[in-house]
Amino acid sequence: MPEPATHPKISLRAYQVGPNPGYELEAAGPKRRWMDEFPGKAPYRCLPLNMANQAGWLVKSPCTFSAKWNGKMGTGDTKITYEGADAEQMSQTIRSHFGGGIITFTLPWLFRTTQGYGVWVHGPPNSPVDNLQALEGIVETDWSHMSFTMNWQIMRRNAPVWFRKGDPICMLTPFPLDLIESVEPEILDIRSDAALHQAHVEAVKSRAEIIRHNVKTGSQDWEKKYMRGEQSDGLLRQGHRTNFKTASFEDRRRG
Repeated sequence: MPEPATHPKISLRAYQVGPNPGYELEAAGPKRRWMDEFPGKAPYRCLPLNMANQAGWLVKSPCTFSAKWNGKMGTGDTKITYEGADAEQMSQTIRSHFGGGIITFTLPWLFRTTQGYGVWVHGPPNSPVDNLQALEGIVETDWSHMSFTMNWQIMRRNAPVWFRKGDPICMLTPFPLDLIESVEPEILDIRSDAALHQAHVEAVKSRAEIIRHNVKTGSQDWEKKYMRGEQSDGLLRQGHRTNFKTASFEDRRRG
């Protein structure tokens, strides 16, 4: 059985470049409000969903605010209203300076990573926000001297959108910058790998039987082999993960 892959420690440093009006950085966890509220908390049975929820660090909104876009493209065509916060201060960090219904968060940090690694700046996984689309970016944080912004685009005009204080506005996920170009993608017939084909057939059959049972009885049983890391031979996959042990940012600022 192959040993689980190991990787060198990667540095992720957040240099504060100016006053922080209330943004927070924290290791992402598996919990989502809509998953908690779902009948039986059924989404938590999906391990890939849980893992994506945890795959990085979250930046949280410094205040509660609403925004409304009138459909035009000017920088003044999105009105932002800050609730219970210093509007002048917040307008310097949450504004619409690109126009086109885009809300820009100016983060108070410059991030640096180990040589060869960048940061994927993306919307919090599995955290839908009504009438908003996260605009994602990949930043070469191993050399850049500039901080970056997180942007969301309003999709429907004249329909207000909301962020609450403490809502996640983005996730930071480091990854090797040469990873994509090192991948050699192929399309194959699964029957070309007899062992994999047989294991897949058995997995599909097992899942189908559970679904038929649930439909017939109204129960909520679920197939747990992937959650356990159980392979087709019944052995548990060495190195199988059910969570990430994500480190918190350590504050090393002077004073």
